[in-house]
Order: sequence, then C-alpha cells, then structure tokens
Amino acid sequence: MFSVASLDDVFNAVPPHYDDFRTQQHVLLAREFSQLFPETIYGGRQVLWWCPRCAFPWWQADHRLFVLQLSPEQAARIGHQLHAPMHKDGTFHELPMRICPGCMGAVCTIEIYPGRLGTQVLWHALPDAATTSSTEPPLTGLGPLRPARSLQTREPAPLAFVFAMAEQTPDEVSWSLAQMGTSMLTWLTDLPGELDAVSWQLRWVERLLPPPRREEYEPLGTSHLARLEHLVVPHSGMRWQGFLWRLPDMLSKELFTRRPLTILLAVLSSEEEPATALSLYSLWQRLLPRVFDVAQWDEPR
Repeated sequence: MFSVASLDDVFNAVPPHYDDFRTQQHVLLAREFSQLFPETIYGGRQVLWWCPRCAFPWWQADHRLFVLQLSPEQAARIGHQLHAPMHKDGTFHELPMRICPGCMGAVCTIEIYPGRLGTQVLWHALPDAATTSSTEPPLTGLGPLRPARSLQTREPAPLAFVFAMAEQTPDEVSWSLAQMGTSMLTWLTDLPGELDAVSWQLRWVERLLPPPRREEYEPLGTSHLARLEHLVVPHSGMRWQGFLWRLPDMLSKELFTRRPLTILLAVLSSEEEPATALSLYSLWQRLLPRVFDVAQWDEPR
C-alpha cells in the first residue's frame, strides 16, 4: 500500500512529515534565513550570520562554539554546505544579521520552544566562551577559532543569564512551578526563533511585564540549578541563582494566549551576592536592550 503525492505537494516541495511541528518550523526558518540549519554534535544547529559592526560573516553552532571573522574562502565553503544563496563569485545574496560575540563581548542565543508560544534567551559573556577560554579549540574544519575582542560597555553585564518564557499545554495546567521549570530546562530549543515572533514576545516583556509579586514566584530548586550548571559551568566562587514565576492570567491574555505563562530567570553570579527576584527582574530589563541590539531588532512601527 502506498500513497501518491498530489501535484501541489510536488511543485511546492512539501517535505515528508510536514504535519510535524519541528519539520514545519525548520522549513519556515530555512525560508526566512535563506539557509539550512543542520544539527551539530554539540547540541545546537549551524547558522551563518553577518555582523553589521565588523562587516564579517561568522559561523555559530551553539553558545560555546563559533568562528569569528570568516575569510571569503571559509564563508563560501560554509555557505555552500548550508545552501545559502550565493553569487557566482562566491559572495552571498544576503545573510541574517546578528552582532558577533567579538563585537558584543558576549554570545547571545535566542531560541524557541517547539509547539508552543515560548522563547529561551541565553546571554553568555566572554571570555567564558570557547573562542577565548579553550586551550585546545575543537576541530571545525574551518581553521582556528579567532580570539574575540571584548568591548567595554557602559554597564557591567552578567557572566551568564537565562530568560525563558513558555505557555503551558492543557496537560500541564495542574503542574507545580517546579515541574514546569524542569520541563523548560529540558525541552528542545535548538532552532533559532523566527525574528518577528520572538521580537514581538520580548518587546511585550520589556514594556508590559511588571515586577513579580511574592505570591507568584518561587526559587529554583537543586535540580534546576544542576541543569543550569550543565549549560554554563560556574567558576570557583560563582553559582547559579534564579526563580520561577507564574504570571497572572491577566498578563497571559495580554500576550494573546489562553494558557498560563511561566517565566524562568537565572543569573550566574558571585556566591557572596545573593540575587533577589527584584534584582533579577531589574537586571533582565537592563539586559534586554542589548539582546535587541545583538539581533538587530528595530523598534516596531
């Protein structure tokens, strides 16, 4: 028994299993970014970006592995592998823009949760990233990883910060905050988010999210902190701190979702500096403009 694809499917190049969310998302993002997003053995996906500050293309696999200031030959080789549209002379028609870690002084990964409204942002400051901390850089076939140029910023940024927001499915409405937090730290988020959708969500956070009230949040548990330590390993004298926050229904409706929203905020900071919910909220609000800057998101009109 076999099925014959319709002519619409053939001429529109609908891939197999297109009813699966991850397949749909992959196709949509490939169209938006004009390149493929192959998975890597490091747990992320390859992306070829263009940095508007240093005017160089750069390659990223995850927040620990990237190559800055690619030569024309390296960029052409990666672009060919990722099916990025190129001219005959090896230059690109266009690449998605994101400020590189060398110009920003940090790696910023912005990803989405599959199948639901939700975003996860990881801010990882240099020199903790692989380009400057690794004595033996991993082999990429692209040449050595170049040292990044850390820029001085007006305000000190955290060594690492995680913001995650996700709506709960009907099956998860009765879950505790701790259960929801565990899921948010284990759900797959290896696809870069659609620019407009993620930008809209984070603009909502910047403008409409009030400080948390005591009855709405609870600190991260031991298992949550262990998962964060796996994400970014703390140096001596540092530790992860954070909290989970279930937003009131009124705020969830403001984001046009009928399901409850949960937010996770965590920072890697000194053991001698306890982080309160209010200080983490304030730190994230100050960090958000840098996230917009990295992603080159303009103010919506």
